[in-house]
Amino acid sequence: MSITYEKAHEYLLNSYGNGKKKGLDIMRQALTLLGSPQEKLKIVHVAGTNGKGSVVAMLSSVLSETGYRTGAFTSPHLEIFNERLTINGQMISNEDFALYMADIIDISEQLFEKEDCFSYFEILTLLAFHYFKEKGVDILLLEVGIGGRLDATNVITKPILSIITAIGMDHMEILGDTIEKIAAEKGGIIKENCPVVLYDDQPVVYNILKDIAGSKNAEVYNAADFRLKPLEKDSSGTEYVADFKDFGQIFGKLGLAGDYQLQNAACVIAAASVLNQTDINISDIHLKNGLKNAKWPGRMESFETYPKIILEGAHNLQGTLAASNNIKELFGNKEITVVLGILNDKQYDEIVKILTAPASKVVFTKPNYDLRAVHPKDLVNCLDPISPPTEVHVEESSFNALKKAIEITDKDGVIFCVGSLYLVGDLRSYIINGKINLPSIIKE
Repeated sequence: MSITYEKAHEYLLNSYGNGKKKGLDIMRQALTLLGSPQEKLKIVHVAGTNGKGSVVAMLSSVLSETGYRTGAFTSPHLEIFNERLTINGQMISNEDFALYMADIIDISEQLFEKEDCFSYFEILTLLAFHYFKEKGVDILLLEVGIGGRLDATNVITKPILSIITAIGMDHMEILGDTIEKIAAEKGGIIKENCPVVLYDDQPVVYNILKDIAGSKNAEVYNAADFRLKPLEKDSSGTEYVADFKDFGQIFGKLGLAGDYQLQNAACVIAAASVLNQTDINISDIHLKNGLKNAKWPGRMESFETYPKIILEGAHNLQGTLAASNNIKELFGNKEITVVLGILNDKQYDEIVKILTAPASKVVFTKPNYDLRAVHPKDLVNCLDPISPPTEVHVEESSFNALKKAIEITDKDGVIFCVGSLYLVGDLRSYIINGKINLPSIIKE
């Protein structure tokens, strides 16, 4: 079968509406028909509520510095599907996307009757294993979609390492309504005799994960043993010092901004230490340069304009609290305008209060094409009645929302765009592709 990129794109979009999750057994059947590519790859499996994408971005950058051909499978994307599959930071081409998607469609048609198929994420997961195997990557960094235990990525049997980042309350309708239940679902990626790096922000979570690891004879590495000491921080990143027996003393800078990236970087350094016990060789220079050069679009991404524009994809309670604190710390002395849109499967009443707290002005909006978006007029009702922003606007169009924010914000102020990765993707597209008139506000 041969198809165009447009046809592959259309098939994926249709699966989002029609494809229902089929389960791991039939995923394994499909992978067998593909030649079991997941069994032929060295895989680092990454789960967590917050930080897993940043950890993948940083670890990918570190491994690329060493010369390893490093694949990364992440989600969601900001603008196009191709972003989800990268090799050394370069996303899959349209030609390869269509080529390998044709194989997935063919197998789906073998396994299902007409008008049925794998779910959207299952298709992308099958594509990832197939693509990265065919391209001969040395290491695949595999990010979980939702949860862990029943996630489509959990068809793998023996990763070289598992990493579980910060865990919070998100996707409760799927994973459970307590932090303990969610932790147990995330811990489902831990495999027999495979090492695991754990983030230790909550003792109850850490202990649950440690017990799961113990039951599977999986050696645990605590990211707390690899913490970095911050020296200076701004919107371009954080300067730090670190002193570890495996790497010596390192003075460096994280390329990703935000206090929480220090904890994510600790997970990466712990992972590098574990990987160095295998046939992978990561030096202190590789580590330093990789952490500095890591890029993760839409996560505290700063555009040096007047006013400054910052895009942040925080979209759950834990993530938005960290983002709000970062904005207050970095720009508390400036006028802050928040552009905010949220999906209805989030705790949006609380998220609105958290994200508007540092702002004097707010523009409520919504992502362009997601039917789950809360109407911006309904978000107004979630504002703190005791200390609301001085100026509130509603724009149903995300394009008009950004235009409005530029119009009402002082040249020395900050526009903080947040609340949904889908909204951030819309706004980033306007900026990167020149769809919105920015030249008059670019710094001279």
